[in-house]
Amino acid sequence: MSGGAAGTNPFAGRRTRVLSTGDVRSLLSVTDTLDVQRQAFTALAKGTVTAAPNSWLRLPDQERRRGWIKVLASHESSSQSLGVKVLARFADNPPGANLGSLVMLFDDEDGFPLAVMDGTVLTGLRTGAGAGLAAEVLSTPDARAVGVVGTGAVARDSLTSVLAVRPSVEAVTVYSRSADRRREFAAWAEASLGVTVRPVDDVAAAVEGAEIVITATNAPEPVLMAEHVVAGQLVAAMGIRTELDPALTAASWTIPDGVDEAVADGKISIAIAAGLMTADDVGPELGAVLLDPPGHDRNRIVVFDSSGVGVQDVTMARVAWERAERDGIGQLIDFGLGETML
Repeated sequence: MSGGAAGTNPFAGRRTRVLSTGDVRSLLSVTDTLDVQRQAFTALAKGTVTAAPNSWLRLPDQERRRGWIKVLASHESSSQSLGVKVLARFADNPPGANLGSLVMLFDDEDGFPLAVMDGTVLTGLRTGAGAGLAAEVLSTPDARAVGVVGTGAVARDSLTSVLAVRPSVEAVTVYSRSADRRREFAAWAEASLGVTVRPVDDVAAAVEGAEIVITATNAPEPVLMAEHVVAGQLVAAMGIRTELDPALTAASWTIPDGVDEAVADGKISIAIAAGLMTADDVGPELGAVLLDPPGHDRNRIVVFDSSGVGVQDVTMARVAWERAERDGIGQLIDFGLGETML
């Protein structure tokens, strides 16, 4: 499909597939995503991933509106996944409307843009899968309770993935600032996931007795404090970098999705900035842990720091595009790239 004879335009006659939010949702399931993300993280550990450092553009006047753009670019050679995700987060927008994202997938032989797709559903699924994979290898195998702090899309996808790998879970507690959002989350989880959910009025009540804790917030100040967590608990920190008490991060065995990403802009970066830990204190990446699971340790707190690595996005985009090509889903657009040779 790629390449061409010398002097010919390799883009001639080719069209780019455009996939909407609904298209992406129809093409990817939680089970699929766990499999794809396992391959993505272990590929990172095996060295088949090339990535640019994540980059951010933070808008001025953050006191008035917390907004930034994040760019993640990566290539995974075994799956031929090459692409970039652009994510615009405006953290003070209403829940469910604070993230705008697009993923662009390219042919890794000649650079033709194979697809442009919505990145919001993809981001939620791949982020949530990170929580599930962390729970699979770092939490107690017989976990019975999960505590959730946050009620947005990432909280939902993370809980869904955790329950997929820990079917022993019988009860969930949930906290967010909005009582209405807590009730809505509980109703959704009970109806969709078949688990008993109890909305609670504070963070401490949400995490007490939970073997697995999920944080998925846009909080500009820490919401999960060191005194809330005890040895034996896994904290899957899926939200923005400021949501954890840096003293908690520093006191834990920290497992990042990517060391460079976490040190630059993860919860780990906040603890480093506070002088409570250094980059040398960071534990192995999730991919390494998946390849060589350490087992659950009841004598320490474990924090999985999800900062986002580009290979998560491009591998998901590749699978979505391949399935869309097979099933004829989405729209085909001719950008005119085959018309001229520059």
